[in-house]
Amino acid sequence: MSLLSLQDLHLSIHGTPILHGVSLNIAPGEVFGLVGESGSGKSLTAFAAMRLLPEGARVTGGARLGGTDLLAATEAQMCAIRGRDMGMIFQEPMTALNPVQTIGDQVAETLVIHGAASRAEARRAARAMLDRVGLTADRFPLDRYPHELSGGQRQRVCIAMAIALRPRLLIADEPTTALDVTTQAQILTLLKRLVAEEGMALMLITHDLAVVAGMADRVAVMQAGRIVEEGPTADLFRTRAHDYTRRLFAASEHRPARIPQPQGEALLTVTDARRSYALPGGGLFAPARRVEAVRGVSFTLHAGESLGLVGESGCGKSTLSRAILGLEPLQAGAIRLWRQPVGPGMDPAMRAGVQAVFQDPYGSFNPRWTVGRLVAEPFHLMPQRPDDAKDRVAAALADVGLSAADMGKYIHEFSGGQRQRIAIARALVTRPDLIVLDEAVSALDVRVRAQVLDLLADLQGRLGLAYLFISHDLHVVRAITDRVLVMQAGEIVEEGPTETVFSAPRHPYTAELIAATPRIGTALAGR
Repeated sequence: MSLLSLQDLHLSIHGTPILHGVSLNIAPGEVFGLVGESGSGKSLTAFAAMRLLPEGARVTGGARLGGTDLLAATEAQMCAIRGRDMGMIFQEPMTALNPVQTIGDQVAETLVIHGAASRAEARRAARAMLDRVGLTADRFPLDRYPHELSGGQRQRVCIAMAIALRPRLLIADEPTTALDVTTQAQILTLLKRLVAEEGMALMLITHDLAVVAGMADRVAVMQAGRIVEEGPTADLFRTRAHDYTRRLFAASEHRPARIPQPQGEALLTVTDARRSYALPGGGLFAPARRVEAVRGVSFTLHAGESLGLVGESGCGKSTLSRAILGLEPLQAGAIRLWRQPVGPGMDPAMRAGVQAVFQDPYGSFNPRWTVGRLVAEPFHLMPQRPDDAKDRVAAALADVGLSAADMGKYIHEFSGGQRQRIAIARALVTRPDLIVLDEAVSALDVRVRAQVLDLLADLQGRLGLAYLFISHDLHVVRAITDRVLVMQAGEIVEEGPTETVFSAPRHPYTAELIAATPRIGTALAGR
């Protein structure tokens, strides 16, 4: 018996075909995984079922939830179905949540809108739901706002909203992509528990094959708007009958061919770095509490070296990286690049020697600027714009596999992987010695991630770059770095050669991070 049934579903947007005859069935209490590259149609399949498609969309075929024809339902009927019968968890909780509403009001809102409770009853139910997802009243009162929570805590709020009315089907669209490994493990465990306790079906959309291996009863592989393979997870993962499935697995297990670089002299030296922040609160007679984000961190990064920095969200990685980029001052300690102090007011020519690549390439670009202007933007860090600026931009684009012809285009004209290549080109254009990569591949699907990692390895070999690679993806860190630092609560608790740390961790926290990392083989062995 199927709870959700999609039959020969076709979708076009403004006449452009997107989905081509998608058919799938999800039973009550089943966890169904949907995997594939970015742009393969995974999310749009879910949006078609939820009837949350953009203007200009045309859908044909069949979509039923139990006995309800979803495509024939009016918008008023769908408003009643969404939340009550179908819940959805989105990838980015900060975007899904209202920043000016408290978390209690946002969870209660679902109940009030559907007429399931009075406002007072809805507040009590919201409290119960937040408790159920691990946000207890003593630490997370209903009057907290989303910006006061971590990424994993925000995602728990989104889950509480999605399950408030105990829907029969829960759709989770990349619910853990932006989370560190321990928080990801907690969220996945929570979802499995909710499925078991409520008997709801879960449609899990992700590009992380290891997550699917540990979660899903059945899985479908999607390519270019078509389901190319489907079956019980263990069987499909072992046989990999379709060529595209085999390519996805090869990409997920890919490690770039890196040529070990001779260790040069000390490029970046961090000595007893300390940075703290005041927390909201305090008052006339109660001094504001402070949190120590970085507590006595010291390390050295050598020219041509690739150094990994790992740890949970909130451990201080991003604060440390901002200080290294000269974007905020330390309160104690020192950071030196080529023995020169780093910080606000540092020499512009030296600032140009450290560049950054961020997690979200689209969010880090001005969409109104051409690619040529975007890539040339770091020239403002230099004492004067180089005479060969246009040639440097063209060369940087060529270095990342694009062309000078792309200089006149806009960022929305490129795929996610191409945008990240443009971000890397922007980092290369000043010919830096060090590039800080802050979660630079975490939002990319496995095939694009493999391509970008190969590109980074190639650029390092040809240009002698040093990388500080900040990531919560331990597979990526193991593949791309020479040494690794493990950060917990603002301190470096372990460091050493990457393979040594991963093979024989000395600190319990390092062992906990490695144990929390999903692995396909381990997940399948447990089936």
